[in-house]
Amino acid sequence: MTSFVDGRTRSADVTTPGLQRQTGVSRKIDPKHIRGFTLIELLVVVAIISLLVSMLLPSLGKARESAKAMTCAMNQRQLAVAATTYASDHDDWMNPIEDYRFPDGVEVETTFRVILWKYVARMPRIFDCPSERRAVYSDGLSAADAAYGSLTRNVGTDWDHLYGVLHPYERWNASGIGIAGVHWIRNSDPDWAQRAKALAFGRLRSSGYREGLSKYTDIMEPAKLIWFGDGGSGTSTLWGSDNWWIKYSRRDYGQGDPGFNRLEQDDYGCRRHNDKANYAFADGHVTKLGANEIPCEEGACWWSIRPDVHPASTAAPTP
Repeated sequence: MTSFVDGRTRSADVTTPGLQRQTGVSRKIDPKHIRGFTLIELLVVVAIISLLVSMLLPSLGKARESAKAMTCAMNQRQLAVAATTYASDHDDWMNPIEDYRFPDGVEVETTFRVILWKYVARMPRIFDCPSERRAVYSDGLSAADAAYGSLTRNVGTDWDHLYGVLHPYERWNASGIGIAGVHWIRNSDPDWAQRAKALAFGRLRSSGYREGLSKYTDIMEPAKLIWFGDGGSGTSTLWGSDNWWIKYSRRDYGQGDPGFNRLEQDDYGCRRHNDKANYAFADGHVTKLGANEIPCEEGACWWSIRPDVHPASTAAPTP
């Protein structure tokens, strides 16, 4: 507080009103005597804050991962709806897992993602899982995709938007969500005609493939047939251009045999969400399963349109 005396200014004493009322004595507060935090106290506060942050970060990380897994499940549910709608538009025939197309007279082997493109409203992110950073369909043919396939990204092509289009390199664009095609049949299999039909999403024999297509009504137990799942990102595929396909990676003709287990063939996509993966089934439900929770055995196979695709052995037991 400032007063004027004879044209000069003079600082008034800062007093403590309560003390003045009680004693009639005013006391000047010296700023030098105002006490702040000591170094020890500051260090204690910093330590407490650090402890709280360390306790909260794991919870925040788990919440963030849970949200990503939920988005992944929603994307797979949309893919299941897209496949069902495709079948409704094509006299109950399911979409092929891949097929040949001839844009401008040029042969292109395309993937289910292009075939279902309009059924997912042309949104590439539907084929992705937010928890997967390497195999991302919505980033186009990335440098990582090109390097994986030893491809050259020539100047003049919009590689960052190479999705949903008929292009020879589209199949090299990996996606975080894969289509189930475990029990496929090699074109060179001499006994292919005797192989039991297992795939919901087959391939046209008229295009040179062996499985043939399936109808939705061929599915015996929709609630026990996997359609889509977290992809494996190329960890164990036979061909680098199949990083959108969950498949049996055997190098013989036994792809139709029982015993398929993603974990045993080192497919890390089956562990993407806390050692489990999301899977969309033919009835539209999506659930999280561990690799060992999915049957592929005699009398039960969740990768086949018919549970009894692996018949029980009739051989006599060894004495």
